[in-house]
Amino acid sequence: MALITKLDDLPDLFFIDLFNYLSSTDILWAFTNLNNRIQTLINERGYFRHINLSSARLSKFDRLLSILPLNQIETLIIDIEASPLQLSRWPYLPHLTTLRLYRLRDFTDATNFILRHSTTLKHLTLETNDLFMQCGSTGYIRYPRERLPTLVENVLPHLSALRSLDLGQDTGFGLTNWNITTIQSPLNYLRVSLEYIPRLCHVISRDTLSTTLEQLHVTLRSSHVREKNSIPKELVLSKMINLHTFTLVQSIFTFIYNRIEWPTIESLTAPNVMPVLRRLNLAILIAIDDLDCINRSSLFIDDRRIDIQFALIIADTSLGNELRYSLPHGSRFHPRQIVGITCVISFLSQNYQELTNMNCYYNRYPWAYNVWYTLPWAFEQFFFEPADLSQYITEVEVFSLPSSYSSIISSSRLRTLSISQNNSLPSITSMPHVVRLDHINAVHLSFHDWPTDLNLLALRHLTLINNLITLKNFSSFPSNIRSIQILLYSDKPNFSANNWSILRSLSTLSMLTSLHIVINDMDTGLDDISCQIIAETVPIFVHFGIYLRSKHGLPEPDSIGRCIELDPVMVDLLLNDPTLLVTDDDEESVDLTFLESIFDIYRASIKELHSRILRLTFPQKPLFVVEEEGCGLTVWF
Repeated sequence: MALITKLDDLPDLFFIDLFNYLSSTDILWAFTNLNNRIQTLINERGYFRHINLSSARLSKFDRLLSILPLNQIETLIIDIEASPLQLSRWPYLPHLTTLRLYRLRDFTDATNFILRHSTTLKHLTLETNDLFMQCGSTGYIRYPRERLPTLVENVLPHLSALRSLDLGQDTGFGLTNWNITTIQSPLNYLRVSLEYIPRLCHVISRDTLSTTLEQLHVTLRSSHVREKNSIPKELVLSKMINLHTFTLVQSIFTFIYNRIEWPTIESLTAPNVMPVLRRLNLAILIAIDDLDCINRSSLFIDDRRIDIQFALIIADTSLGNELRYSLPHGSRFHPRQIVGITCVISFLSQNYQELTNMNCYYNRYPWAYNVWYTLPWAFEQFFFEPADLSQYITEVEVFSLPSSYSSIISSSRLRTLSISQNNSLPSITSMPHVVRLDHINAVHLSFHDWPTDLNLLALRHLTLINNLITLKNFSSFPSNIRSIQILLYSDKPNFSANNWSILRSLSTLSMLTSLHIVINDMDTGLDDISCQIIAETVPIFVHFGIYLRSKHGLPEPDSIGRCIELDPVMVDLLLNDPTLLVTDDDEESVDLTFLESIFDIYRASIKELHSRILRLTFPQKPLFVVEEEGCGLTVWF
């Protein structure tokens, strides 16, 4: 007689191992209320306490909400592949302590949800990027409708229990100008982007943070405006008595006049300011003249035994490998190997339409920087891109290597890879101890096809910028991609918004759940064929969105002909320096009648697409949301 193994005969370890291969959604959907034993196991393993339903279809999400013990939920995570409509459908969770929102698309729903949980939240992550926000105008409305600084200023004063705040490292949306006084609670962890060093000094001087903050991670934006990146003379820095980890990152796209002089770094990290500092991560722009100060710096040898990892960006490339002996190799107590590379920075040519070589959309005058970094790479990105998408790293050359490598490559923290030119990928991936292809979970690919032989086993999110055609290489994509975002800019190279039939190939990506399309400044709409193809493709996904945007908006009717009132302080500044008054010639030359007709075309396109999707047959009724001015459509199946 054949032996029969019943479900109850299987040991607990079998289910624990099985759960490691399933998403939170799948575990809760398949095993909740199956029997008392497995229900107890789910409880013990915390699957009711820590919830992530990002990939759930609408019907499954609503069903899980009806069976979840809401009073047990302590952690809620919403990833990039989630529908932007999901957060608004969550009810009040009385014991929610941790909220992590990744690649946030809508600030309004986030503000409302956070305020409802203001008394219980202890850990808050709001990670966003201007690539994900469908920025632009749809007529009288400009998106995003609420700014991240507004969210922060409206929410933080009410979060009395908050202990860790992670606002990511994106430098867009004006967060760099936020008012630090909105932090009322004694945080022990803070990650934030700031405008320049004086803003950082105000963080360090904040009384509510000086005695509690243990980790501080700061990204400084790349500004075209001359800012003095030094400590204000009148400001006295507080003693951060518990701060043991400090990260300060500048972009490689930072202009030389915004560099941070080394004495400023020494003052910020001095023993009387950070007495228990144990780990320091620095990615900053320096001048050759700073090397003498760096070599004499007590930071690398003092009794705090600081583990220092750096990426020093040097505008002068003439000395090359000679600098190897002029740079510290880690600190005295934590020696590290260092690598020297040259990065070529290219600017998009304004005359790219006249170029015939597809591999050359850049002007003839690139910049070159030398970068010396410690092993392993200590940062999550290889220098984040500027918000205006006008500058790119197009080439990387390794010119100085250590004589031997140690087994430290697994510690590299790089997770996002940006590729803007076909021949740039091999040079970037060849950088020692920086790129581990099996650790990259996000790729931003601009203008060009998917690189051959790029095997990214951990890739979850793909952003395509003006390269819709690259979807023809779907067979080369990793099978575990969860979300794809297509950004099309009519004023940038390789713009095409015609061949939508290529979307059909995405049905072969079994893990793909989310597709978002943003088309910027297109002078035409979607024709009937395009609407039909897109409509037929939409049911492939769990979450779908398409948004038509213009860089120009229509003025409010009551603002036409109205005098502009200037702040008296601004008037005084303009009297002393009239060059501060900047006008946008493009805005002045916009034909409002033509612009109104463009928005009418956008609305007609979205209306037609919506109508064609409604004619399809669905096993479950999806949720449709058309934007207020009719230029965008979001669908959750």
